[in-house]
Amino acid sequence: MTDDAPAPDTDHPQPRTLQVARLLRSLAPAAGEAPGQWVKRLRRQVLPYLQGETLMMSLAVAVGLLTGVLASALIGVIALVQRVAFGTQASWLLLLVVPTVGALVVGLLVTYVVPESSGSGVVQVMSAIALHGGRLSARVPFAGIAASGIALGTAASGGREAPIVLIGGGVGSMIGRLFAVGEDRMRTLVAAGAAAGIGASFNAPIGGMLFAIELIIGRFRATVLQSVVVASVVGSVTAREIIGPEIIYQPATEYRFADVRELGLYALLGVAAAMFGLAFLHGADIAGRVFGRLQAWPPLKLAIGGLGVGVIALVVPEVLGTGDKLPPIDGVRNPIQAMLDGAVGEGLPGVGLLLVWAVAKLIATSLSVGSGNAVGSFAANIFCGAAIGGAIGNVAVLLLPGSDVQPGAFALVGMAAVFAAAARAPLTAIVIAFELTDGYNLVLPLMLAAGLATFIADRIQRESVYTWPLRKRGIVYAEPDDVDLMQTVRVGEIMTVEPDTLPADMTLQQARTAFARTGHHGFPVLASDKLIGVCTLRDLARPGPETDVNGHATRTVGDVCTRDVLTVTPDDPVYLALRRMATIDVGRLPVVAAHDHQHLVGLIRRSDLVTAYRHALTRSLASQQRAELRRLRDLAGTNFIEVPVTEHADVAGCRVRDVDWPQHALLTSIHRAGDLIMPHGDTELQVGDTVSVIVDDDHVATVRALLSGAGAGGADEDA
Repeated sequence: MTDDAPAPDTDHPQPRTLQVARLLRSLAPAAGEAPGQWVKRLRRQVLPYLQGETLMMSLAVAVGLLTGVLASALIGVIALVQRVAFGTQASWLLLLVVPTVGALVVGLLVTYVVPESSGSGVVQVMSAIALHGGRLSARVPFAGIAASGIALGTAASGGREAPIVLIGGGVGSMIGRLFAVGEDRMRTLVAAGAAAGIGASFNAPIGGMLFAIELIIGRFRATVLQSVVVASVVGSVTAREIIGPEIIYQPATEYRFADVRELGLYALLGVAAAMFGLAFLHGADIAGRVFGRLQAWPPLKLAIGGLGVGVIALVVPEVLGTGDKLPPIDGVRNPIQAMLDGAVGEGLPGVGLLLVWAVAKLIATSLSVGSGNAVGSFAANIFCGAAIGGAIGNVAVLLLPGSDVQPGAFALVGMAAVFAAAARAPLTAIVIAFELTDGYNLVLPLMLAAGLATFIADRIQRESVYTWPLRKRGIVYAEPDDVDLMQTVRVGEIMTVEPDTLPADMTLQQARTAFARTGHHGFPVLASDKLIGVCTLRDLARPGPETDVNGHATRTVGDVCTRDVLTVTPDDPVYLALRRMATIDVGRLPVVAAHDHQHLVGLIRRSDLVTAYRHALTRSLASQQRAELRRLRDLAGTNFIEVPVTEHADVAGCRVRDVDWPQHALLTSIHRAGDLIMPHGDTELQVGDTVSVIVDDDHVATVRALLSGAGAGGADEDA
């Protein structure tokens, strides 16, 4: 089998189907071909056929297809683990032991195998987009299924939206790296994977699209929408074919909205939902800080969180898992379905029971998420929303007798309102509520409650349940403007080449001497000529012994340096480096080779950004000048030329006033070493200058000869 795809025969074109068939045969792995070699050959053969939007659409289909398969696999793993762990009857002992042991196993996975799965996968995806251009480890999609499948199968309180977003984002990142797409397209593919994950996991393709737009991308962008829509639809269709097209929640009765007086109670529900949305944010934050202070083996912290969930489940077993398809427990049915059916008690006793469920689920989810288990909070949001909605619905029955109020309708609206308040994604919340229940008759109540909940929560706390963890790490999640001066300058133009570095085995005292000698505030750290981190003065100040009893160094620069560093490549625009430096408030970024992110090629510092801005401004002014001169040239019938001054030119070293210029020549500017100079009579022309001149047709050759030292003929334009 040849390494290259068959070249099209332009003289005797073959039928399209034959060309495609030959291409597909050539893509199959050859006998004895290593996987890495096959991937490189695959990319080399396929890319010429896929360019521009065709490439992105094709990759979006691939992302959606693979994510749909993995989402189905995750659902299957959760069900399998639950059957194995709880059997046919969950005793009180199993309610304590299974969540604890399951959390311990997940702790081992997230500590030693796939740390990206710890906590909310949505946060991990957003962090990868903000800091690493959407690059996620290739192990994430498959190891994430194991971690999240065990976590939710052993009844950790949470949802599968975060794991499936992480898995879908990992698929998008993996495919983006396979085809070596740029950073903007990489972010698009990660968002497409997230959309496909939501669409496949919840049978909600429109909700998946909006989830990616509102939360992952953060704003509507037409260039991203196409890929996101395609991936979400393909992911949803793939999952439907594998696990079936059933609606997740099927209310027993069709919802109605007939009494305008109910709107006041729906508004009250929006206020209550805002409070619960904020409670989720701060509950997980408080739990995270408590677990962070525990001086214990990391997997043990997750086990403690799992034990806490088990203890709560002894009293309120409805808190287990995602809130639907609970372990087999006598007398316990699917709680979310029960709330949507309005079948959780009546009157004030029913109100009390639903509020107990909501508070218990909030605490249990805070323990799971705060301890670092591989679960999300979406299912808990809709559980608590349904509970407080059902409670207010029961109150509405008492306040509006004879109005045929449906507590289940209030439960549905509460589901959307709490998620909207927690995630600040009202459109996603409303549409997913439709798609989860197939109930489209509550548009006005949904819009009122979700919009009001989002508005109130946003006024109290600007950050959402997803952006708050990023903000605590100093990450500002925002997209740059589409047009920026700093996009016109590349990192390679301004970076410091061959920067000072520190070897990983250098002692801390030697490092302090290097800092004092150079005045630097940070150094890249190399081990075997590979970049392993960055060492700053703050790293050197970390407490701990530096020598043993014999005076030998016990810690080196490699031990204290920051390993998880942000980098850029020489071809990246400077605005990207600026955004990353501002995101985590650092003053320098290592510049690495595009093909090897451990090969250091330079360093960019804050002081270099001033140079970059000057270059960008010069180019902007020059561009404006050329455009204006072209306009003048068109009006006057003259030529605008740019000619470099060579060492053979007689004018080199002369002042402008001393040059015998043609009568109809006008010097407009001089480009010198990146600067734009407005010439005057005393300006000295130097070798390497590029001189811009407006001149009539008859004297173009004369000006070229003066500046280049050669008798160039013709009146060709350089404009």
